[in-house]
Amino acid sequence: MKLIDLIGQWLQHASLTKWLMILAFAVLGALMQRDLTIWGRLLAVAAGLGAAVIFAEPIRQFLSLDPSWSDAVAAGLALTGRNWAAFALRASRDPLATVGEFLRVWRGRS
Repeated sequence: MKLIDLIGQWLQHASLTKWLMILAFAVLGALMQRDLTIWGRLLAVAAGLGAAVIFAEPIRQFLSLDPSWSDAVAAGLALTGRNWAAFALRASRDPLATVGEFLRVWRGRS
């Protein structure tokens, strides 16, 4: 099955509550990032929405969660996707500093 078909099916079955939860968590996370530009924040919100739309149902099924958990999984993924985008934006500004930070954390110095 194509990704477009999966997204279309998800959009048809997603409730208004789920959309509001996804959007609220993606926007909340983007607003908390003081170091991102407006375009960076918009990209972070889009990444959060994308993560929630694409991964919510497969993760819920993989974890054998009841369908009532669907909104919570989607909200968590919206925030996680936003975090991924924010990290990627920061890492792209100074890749060497990002690698250095990873090494400090890996070695337990941070």
